[in-house]
Amino acid sequence: MRWLLAALGLTIGGLALLVWLIPAAPMTGDGQYYIQFVRNGLQHGASSWHERRLLGPLIVRALPMDALDGFFLLTCVSLGVTSLLTWLAARELLPNDEARALTAIPLLFGTWVVAPNLREFGLIDPLAWAFVAAVWLATIRRQWWLAAIVAAAGVVAKEIVVLAAVAAAAAAFESRKPWRAVGVAAPAVLVALALTVFFPGSGNDAAAYVFKWVQDGLFSNGVARAVFLLFASYGALWLLLPRAWPLLPPPLARAGVVYVIAAVALPLVGSPERMEEALFPLVITAALLATRSWSLLLVWALAVGNALFVARVGGDARIPTLLAWAGLALACALALYSYLPAWLPTRRQLAD
Repeated sequence: MRWLLAALGLTIGGLALLVWLIPAAPMTGDGQYYIQFVRNGLQHGASSWHERRLLGPLIVRALPMDALDGFFLLTCVSLGVTSLLTWLAARELLPNDEARALTAIPLLFGTWVVAPNLREFGLIDPLAWAFVAAVWLATIRRQWWLAAIVAAAGVVAKEIVVLAAVAAAAAAFESRKPWRAVGVAAPAVLVALALTVFFPGSGNDAAAYVFKWVQDGLFSNGVARAVFLLFASYGALWLLLPRAWPLLPPPLARAGVVYVIAAVALPLVGSPERMEEALFPLVITAALLATRSWSLLLVWALAVGNALFVARVGGDARIPTLLAWAGLALACALALYSYLPAWLPTRRQLAD
């Protein structure tokens, strides 16, 4: 119970601090269209592509408050649920090490999943991430049919949850039982196809959309800017992914392959920093495994340093720019140190 209370405290306290630091901008980007969609009784105000993401607007419309306040509440609750589910997944990954599992929460807060979505809280992405986190937890526990059901429901929040379903299917695959993998992915894929049938339109000409985005959007500010945004989505945590890969259990490694392929493809269909949010289960899992020999103090330093950078760059938080970049430098230095030869002083020894 005390660890649950600690996880709740970290989650609520972290979200409250970020809400205080980050100036809200809900009517920018796609958020304005979701808000208008709800205010218009779900009749118009969003493109046919956005109208497929029904679950969030339905929840907000059912709340006894204006759509703006409703989306803020939905975003905060969804991010809170995502944080707690990520912690539960960490407990499964690191049994008998409750204190280390708790670091999954600050590590998550140091990704693009949290601060930028608190700034532009009119989006439905946080709700989708709660479903993705639930699918990952079910995957780690090998609860395959639960993963299939949760993913199918999550697709109604946002179609990107199909990725979590495919990753779970890869984890579930066994040569003797190939049908199990198909059964895990099929419900989510069928729901996504059904939504496309019921809400046809702008999302159907995928080839034309991808070509236009790559030509006019992805590299509109130059290759360097696109690469920076890709890096900024996870900052120093990207550096830990290769270090952790040999430590992944075989089912999670198979799921990881799906996420890595997606990491390459996703920037081709949307802003790289936001699209890469979908990879957070793999990135947080990798960070936990790569740092499991570190002292807790250094894991926290990594997480907080990364969070300072992402909150400033992604959420325009009221954090001095120098402090944010210093935090990133510290986080990157710690991540790179994990690759140094084993005969050097360990991170635990340095902190003791």
